Amino acid sequence: MTKKGDRILRLLTSDKFENPRAEAVLEDMLRYVIYNVALAFGASFLVSFGITVILEGNIVRGIIDIVLGAACITVIFLLRTKVPFVISGLIPMAPFCGLCAFLVASGGEQGFAGLWIYAYPILAVFILGMKVGLLLSGLLLGGIAAATFVSGLAGFNYTPPIALRIIAVYILVLVLTIVYEQIRVLKDRWVKQLTKELKTERDEIAVMKDNLKVGLFLMDNEYRIQPAYSKALEDVLSLDELQGRKFPDILSSSVTAKERDTLEDYFTMVLKRSFEAKMLEEINPISEFAYVNEIDGAEKILRSSFATIDRGNDEYFILGTLEDVTTAKQLQKRLDEEELKREAEMRSLFEVVQVEPRVFNDFIEDTEYEFERINDVLKNKKLSAHEVMIDIYQSVHAVKSNALILGLENFSGKLHELESNIKTVRDKDDVSFEEILHITVELEKIMKEKDKFRETIEKIQAFKVGLGESRRQDRYVLVETLTKACEKASTALDKRVKFVVDELDGIVLEYGPRRIIKEVLTQLVRNSVYHGIESPEERSSLGKKAEGSIRLSIKYKDSKIYIRLADDGRGLDFGKIRQKAQSLNMIKDTDKPLSNNRLLQMIFAPGFSTAEEADLHAGRGIGLNLVKERIGDLHGSIKLQTEPGRGTVFNIFIPLDLEQTRLHKAVS
Repeated sequence: MTKKGDRILRLLTSDKFENPRAEAVLEDMLRYVIYNVALAFGASFLVSFGITVILEGNIVRGIIDIVLGAACITVIFLLRTKVPFVISGLIPMAPFCGLCAFLVASGGEQGFAGLWIYAYPILAVFILGMKVGLLLSGLLLGGIAAATFVSGLAGFNYTPPIALRIIAVYILVLVLTIVYEQIRVLKDRWVKQLTKELKTERDEIAVMKDNLKVGLFLMDNEYRIQPAYSKALEDVLSLDELQGRKFPDILSSSVTAKERDTLEDYFTMVLKRSFEAKMLEEINPISEFAYVNEIDGAEKILRSSFATIDRGNDEYFILGTLEDVTTAKQLQKRLDEEELKREAEMRSLFEVVQVEPRVFNDFIEDTEYEFERINDVLKNKKLSAHEVMIDIYQSVHAVKSNALILGLENFSGKLHELESNIKTVRDKDDVSFEEILHITVELEKIMKEKDKFRETIEKIQAFKVGLGESRRQDRYVLVETLTKACEKASTALDKRVKFVVDELDGIVLEYGPRRIIKEVLTQLVRNSVYHGIESPEERSSLGKKAEGSIRLSIKYKDSKIYIRLADDGRGLDFGKIRQKAQSLNMIKDTDKPLSNNRLLQMIFAPGFSTAEEADLHAGRGIGLNLVKERIGDLHGSIKLQTEPGRGTVFNIFIPLDLEQTRLHKAVS
């Protein structure tokens, strides 16, 4: 409203309201406006009419009109003073009551002047209220009845029917005025009560809004945040002065341009209510998201929800909520990690319990041997960093293979991950001290877990072996280990393989390098299952038994240990070996054709494998390389025979001076 409009409003309301637009009650303002307009209109009409009547010779009537007009003018001024409104109302309304009675009695021209009486109840009740208005209206009713029924009081002869009609209409107007006023009063009471309740609710909502831990806000159809948002919203977003800002702009550091387009499309669906509320909630692209503060880049995890608010007149808003769940998520993450840790410990314990104690103890001893070997390698200053990584890689692979055989899935998984890290470092041209240190730390963690295994198995059952049972135990452990290696690999690869021991010389188990023999044979058995034995379907199509076989014989003769491991699988594919060697730059296309014997030597090279991809069981080209290294350490040799479609045979020869070994063992 303009300043001129303000002045007019103050004039019509008698300047009773300091701020009509904010503080005035509409009905009180309306009462003052109508009363001021009526007084101004009445004063001008009565004064002009009174002068006209006096000039026509009716001096009494004219004086009454002028006096009433002066009273109206006086009241206009009184309304701007501290005089009560009722008194200001009585000053014109009481004389007006007499004037109406006089007009009925005098009749005026053809009796029409008396029609003013019908306006009186409405004005009296509206201006003076129910009690005073009814009192004056009742007095006027008595005056009308006297003027129309008492003979000689009126200068105009009213017949009884006319008098009854005049009074009946007046009473009707009076009753309707009373009914209307009563309804208005009841309505005002109801509105005041409702206003009071709404104010209470509004105050409660304001308090709740200001104390909410959840950011609550409204967005218009341009996604601008409206003024009435909760204080918590600024805390959640770590931003001030959010009013008028576009919500997608605030998230510009948290979402990509494509994600922002998706978010705005989602808001459009919310505004148009394209789907049910539950569906819209499920497809919310930021129901839970990582929020990045645009000022300092701090990150939080926020949870959001959005709903449509209809304000009428086809005006829709989006009600949004934002909740900071960072602490809860961090706590849940820690709880999940602890739960996973407990589950891993329980799984490890269960896996240990399932292993026969003698076999498990042998696994522990072999693992400790490999880690001692790793320690020796790390202390050997003559070796290059690359050579150190190769030796560590072989030892970790050996431990992993043994863990897989025993079904220690959790432990072997950690070793597999460590093996991957070592391979990455090993394949680099330059290995830094920090990288070796990192590998060493990871090895220490594995060692600690191994120590827990020992403690566990010792609690379950003490490992005791009688002197006369040594050979039987060694035989049992070796056969059990290799059998399990075959079963684990075949199950993982969906193959059917039987492991058969044809001959096992006790002298070799008692005086030979039992640990290395077991390690080498474990690698070869797993290699045969993985690369040699075909699937049951493939074997059946070739006319073979669905179940493949791996056969082992170990014997001592002429100061040598003879080991023969044969499978009835597909044999070696020299074409595939050549292709793999070319891909690893071990040979070039321009080279002369290599003999099969030369190609056979390549399968023992570090990193050579014909598997398409590496997994827990094979594919990294370490198994056969480890076999070659271990046999070489014993000054032994390997010969390999293969025939396509018929199988492969590994012949291993290890020197063993039995007398010297017995003597050394007796002394020790």
